[in-house]
Amino acid sequence: MFRITDEDQGEVGNFITELNEIKDKIDYALGEAHEKIAALNEQIQRYNNVLKNARDFRDGVVQSMHDHFDGEPEKWREGDDGEAYSSWLDEWESAELNSLDLVEQPEVADQEHAAVLDELPTEP
Repeated sequence: MFRITDEDQGEVGNFITELNEIKDKIDYALGEAHEKIAALNEQIQRYNNVLKNARDFRDGVVQSMHDHFDGEPEKWREGDDGEAYSSWLDEWESAELNSLDLVEQPEVADQEHAAVLDELPTEP
């Protein structure tokens, strides 16, 4: 009958020890990563707040541009000056000022492999 030898059990014990040591290092590194990503997200939020102010400013400028354009005579709007003004207005209006996405915190899958190995029976 096949059986798990003391040498085999020793080898499993070595794996368990090494896995637990590395798991501790993974947990430590993950904690550091979470702190760094939290700091990064704080800066992204600050950036987005300034960007929102820039977007609001741009929207006000665009509204003033529309008001000016709409107040001009039809002949001017359809002429070269009106077309140039309309193109200029379109550039301001279509400027992409979308907020940045926050960075998701990383996750590491369950690291309980050492416990799984430790609970394996040595006999039938």
